[in-house]
Amino acid sequence: METLTGTIIPLPTPFTDRGEVDEPVFRQVVEFELAAKVDGLMVAGSYGQGPVMRPDQRMKIAEIAIERAKGKVPVVSHVGAPDLQTVIDLAQHSAKIGAAALLIVPPYYYSDHTEYEIIEHYRAVARSVPLPIYLYNNKRYSGIDITPEYALRLLQEVPNIRGIKLAWGTAEEASRYIALLRDRDFGVFPGTATEMIAGAEIGAKGTIAPMASIFPEICVELWNAAVNKERERATALQERVKRLYSVLSDLVKQVGRTAFKELLLARGIEIKMYPRWPAKQLDSDDRAALLMRLSAAGWPPTA
Repeated sequence: METLTGTIIPLPTPFTDRGEVDEPVFRQVVEFELAAKVDGLMVAGSYGQGPVMRPDQRMKIAEIAIERAKGKVPVVSHVGAPDLQTVIDLAQHSAKIGAAALLIVPPYYYSDHTEYEIIEHYRAVARSVPLPIYLYNNKRYSGIDITPEYALRLLQEVPNIRGIKLAWGTAEEASRYIALLRDRDFGVFPGTATEMIAGAEIGAKGTIAPMASIFPEICVELWNAAVNKERERATALQERVKRLYSVLSDLVKQVGRTAFKELLLARGIEIKMYPRWPAKQLDSDDRAALLMRLSAAGWPPTA
């Protein structure tokens, strides 16, 4: 079973005005990320809008990502859903088309699931497909917190489990998982890009961060510098990421997830609709101001 490492990019899913997958633009997104020499791709997570998409749409974007990747990098398919039957359908499809691994958030909405039910949920998926499984701890959205001790109990019951993605995970949070599971061949992936040096130093296997999908070049370079202990270079890159993240964070407060659409538009990705629900948009003056803020934050690079 393949072990993931490095800068794994959670792909945003672009939509048409009617909420269907904009396949040509999604192909553009995939090629944009691959050109930055990322270490892997992940489809249909929270950022990828998987939980608000139909199963056929989730299958389609997995197919496109795997077809465009052409085996150059692993593609991870997030198959989490409230019901086990949909999860298994998506997992089996992912295995059939060549996904490298599955990412699975606990079954959400019913946040009163018992630990027995959660274990059996993951066990049933593992029995249905041979792919490695990565837990997705997103307690804000799922209502279920997979603590380090909980993750260990899951791993003991479901050997297919190979790691965890921590939504908004800090290096401090990641360190608790790494300390407990270091000897278990268990990869920890924080979900933010602002502490990549610290993540590399404590033994995180990589990062799976929405920020990295917008600026993949700098995030790939940062992770590689951090892993290779090029401290001065990594520190300079980390400071630039923090400045750019500040722009993104402020924009999210202003317009919600439209912020990601606008930043990707600034990178040349012609997204018509993202997220897949009505959301506030920027006008031309707002966009001009955004470009000025990006320039002040160091993008595009001047050297």
